[in-house]
Amino acid sequence: MTENLNILCQNQLKIVSKLNLYSKEFINRLLHPDNEIIVNFPVTLENGKTEMFKGYRIQHNNLLGPYKGGLRFHPICHLDECKALACWMTIKCSLQKLPLGGGKGGIKFNPRDYSKKDLESISKKFSRSLSKFIGGKVDVPAPDVGSNSQIMDWMTSAYKNITDSHDNSTFTGKSLNYGGSEGRTEATGRGLMICVRRYYNNRNIDTNGKTFIIQGFGNVGSFSASLLASELGMVCVGVGDHTGYILNENGYDVKELTNYCKNNGSIDGYQTEKVDKNTFFSIKTNIIVLAALELQICNDFANKLNCELIVEGANGPTNLGADKILEERGIEVLPDVLVNSGGVVVSYYEWLQNESKNYWSREKVLGKLENQMNNTFDKVEEIKKKENKSWRTSSYILSLNNLYYSYQMKN
Repeated sequence: MTENLNILCQNQLKIVSKLNLYSKEFINRLLHPDNEIIVNFPVTLENGKTEMFKGYRIQHNNLLGPYKGGLRFHPICHLDECKALACWMTIKCSLQKLPLGGGKGGIKFNPRDYSKKDLESISKKFSRSLSKFIGGKVDVPAPDVGSNSQIMDWMTSAYKNITDSHDNSTFTGKSLNYGGSEGRTEATGRGLMICVRRYYNNRNIDTNGKTFIIQGFGNVGSFSASLLASELGMVCVGVGDHTGYILNENGYDVKELTNYCKNNGSIDGYQTEKVDKNTFFSIKTNIIVLAALELQICNDFANKLNCELIVEGANGPTNLGADKILEERGIEVLPDVLVNSGGVVVSYYEWLQNESKNYWSREKVLGKLENQMNNTFDKVEEIKKKENKSWRTSSYILSLNNLYYSYQMKN
């Protein structure tokens, strides 16, 4: 990775600022987070050794409501990455008109290197270290890369203990046994599928038989692939994850591959023959789904892609150089702030349910998600047609319009 993610995020904002729709003071506020929190905490592991961990929490902007965003457990987690991700959360929440702001955080370590018992200890200690900075009406963390509902349960438990409260609304993405919401686990992948379906439906194009490759096969990637296949009749002809890339022109049984990954932790070993990243992204396909990490398609690499549509399930997978090349080549990009915002929409629903102590059925949650994603998608597309801008710029315009009104009211 050769580019600073926060610089990419800031440059995306600056592109929109050149449209002269907003004051310089407003844009400048968005270029800088409200708070940058770093905590260092010791954890005694199962082997008896005590190890120090560094945790981050960026509180970017709370003009619309409490800071909201995930906690990433990953060896490359760092301050500038969290700053960019927190800013994008502000954009996503405003884009969807949620009464929430943007936040992000995490711990710089590889959770695969630790036992379940150690992960519990690390998670609970991190929660206690953050406890004075977070809360259901202040800052609401959630899962991200490397974390999950079990980790949110542990962190919620530790938060309740240290604050002597019964507050379930401080964390979202919890398990159903601990105040979580129906539909939350699949929400980001389902939101992605809804965007793809809306894109083709609005053009009266049948998705049945269209092909896609997908990079990233964790929670977002596996649910996205499964729903694109089962709901839209699309064919998955390529999959990549941290262990490598595989292709099959006849298509994969996504359900079978998902089960394999659940049992084995990755796609490694599912297929004997692997290909390199260049070969993978050069294959002719209708759609490329980016559901792994950031900065995967950069600059001239965009010339290798042989597709009609790119769908960003990950945050920041395409840099500005690649965006420009793809636009020149006529390849449309459905951007991260729109496509993967289904996760925070259902996190908002979970937060509402926790606050009201009134829990909804899966059908209600997914029905509300469908309406929300479709309505927002259509508003972005309307701006795109009217202003003749990219999907990304159009998404930013809609989001910043919503946010700018609140900014003006408070200033």
